[in-house]
Amino acid sequence: MRILGIDPGTATTGWGVVQTKKDSLALIHFDCIKTVPEMEMPRRLLLLSRELSRIIKTYKPDVMVVEQLFFNSNAKTAMTVGQARGVVMMTGARHKVKMFEYTALTAKMEIFGYGRASKKEMQQSVKEILGLQEAPKSDDAADAIAMALCHVKKHFNGKDKYIRVNHRTNHTPPVKKKRTKQAKKRV
Repeated sequence: MRILGIDPGTATTGWGVVQTKKDSLALIHFDCIKTVPEMEMPRRLLLLSRELSRIIKTYKPDVMVVEQLFFNSNAKTAMTVGQARGVVMMTGARHKVKMFEYTALTAKMEIFGYGRASKKEMQQSVKEILGLQEAPKSDDAADAIAMALCHVKKHFNGKDKYIRVNHRTNHTPPVKKKRTKQAKKRV
């Protein structure tokens, strides 16, 4: 099965294609779709749709996995990412690609075993899981690949058939410190 992972954005949309066959897992290709800020937003979104259509036609994914929007305090950023997500989902639907959505937190839990993993830790995990010589340099591409790997882990894994979380890392999630009564009062 071919899985196209997407990390949507109007400036940069990361993407990665992962292939599963029997008990093997391979990274087929990854990159980023980039637009320039000087372009009008409708043109940027049109470029995103055209490039994604080209990627879908080239790699013929069975499913597409899109990062769900996490609404933070920057509403402007959330709105533009939301527009990009909409274009990504519409383009996938136009090509009749089955879609799944996961939050970044879910992908981090599934891939790294810790929901607050850093970008570097996720890049390293992607490298190790796929047996790459080096980690993807682009955060956006690594996040897209992680989305695809998250889908593999959640839907095809059985008992760690493809991915073993932290299988070659020495990561220990931080331990939450109990707050004393004095510390609670200061807050």
